[in-house]
Amino acid sequence: MPIIFDLTDVEPANVTVRVSEMAEMMAMLHCIAEPGHHLELSRDLKAIDAEISAQLRRTMHSFSPLWARFRFRALMPLNTSAYQSFGSELATVEALPLEAFVQMSVQAIIGGRSDRPWDILNDSGDRAEFLEACRARSEAREELGARLALNPEHFRHILTAFLWTFYETCFRARWESGSARLKASEIEVQRRLAGGSASMVLASLTPGAHYFPQTAQVAYDKLQNAFVNGSGRKFVLVPSILTKPHVVVKYDDAYSGYNVPIIVQFPISDMGTVNKSIHEIQNQMAVLADSARLELCRHLVNEYCTTSDLSRRLGIGAPQVSRHLRKLREAELLESVRDGKMVKHRLRMNVIYSIGYEFLTRIVK
Repeated sequence: MPIIFDLTDVEPANVTVRVSEMAEMMAMLHCIAEPGHHLELSRDLKAIDAEISAQLRRTMHSFSPLWARFRFRALMPLNTSAYQSFGSELATVEALPLEAFVQMSVQAIIGGRSDRPWDILNDSGDRAEFLEACRARSEAREELGARLALNPEHFRHILTAFLWTFYETCFRARWESGSARLKASEIEVQRRLAGGSASMVLASLTPGAHYFPQTAQVAYDKLQNAFVNGSGRKFVLVPSILTKPHVVVKYDDAYSGYNVPIIVQFPISDMGTVNKSIHEIQNQMAVLADSARLELCRHLVNEYCTTSDLSRRLGIGAPQVSRHLRKLREAELLESVRDGKMVKHRLRMNVIYSIGYEFLTRIVK
């Protein structure tokens, strides 16, 4: 199921790129809550577990529904301002109107969007429906939902106190050692925005994105299904070291009248990076410039195709298709996956998007 953004009227000026300590710390908390999704971090997660007290661990686990599945919107950038320190971001959460904070909490605790907003502050029926939805999911969600419904302001106070303590205990030092990589990614995406369309840039953040140039639409493969009109909206792109393999997308536009930007938190390891020589870039451009191969590429942009599919569509023999595919693969422009007995192919769109940026970077040095 995809989240599709219509970016027809979205200019690069409406897109902000910024690192966020708060969002990256939530990515760490997600990894702790769902270690099976992040086996490559098992050593780091064990080290974190050894650093925290039993009380802090219990508090962390009690709040884990906020980031285990449907990431808590309040812990991502709430505005389009430039970089804010962790303390400033936390202060923004503390100053968030209570109604907006509660609505964001409700979504995170039940692990998704309800058919309609639940006003658990003022409507006893909505409150009961919310608690029943929590109960149907897990005891942990039921317990956390009951705490929110009983005293939302106290809930926020305990949560923000935990976040500050966890930041000081576990996260600050790790942020200081990794923030330079995130800042470099921020600068790279800003460079892309300065030289291209917003839709191309959003599609270049991950190979899992599908770009439809005719309609300026970008689709992200997610366990959600939505069509979002970007007209009049602001976007904030947040690079992350820890969120891989996820691309986190938050597109709700208002919580009790508190407008927030669309968030795309993307793993920097999935981006095309500026690390090729000018000769490698020239070779990739030459491979793509062949007219017959270019026609084949049109079919490999937004879907996986088998060799026989391409042969039938183009009206040429399978051996000729295989030769073109080999050229693309040798130039690191093609990804191939096995599906049962079939092998399917698709262009590595993050690499394709990066060629122009890499070429420009090399020639202006």
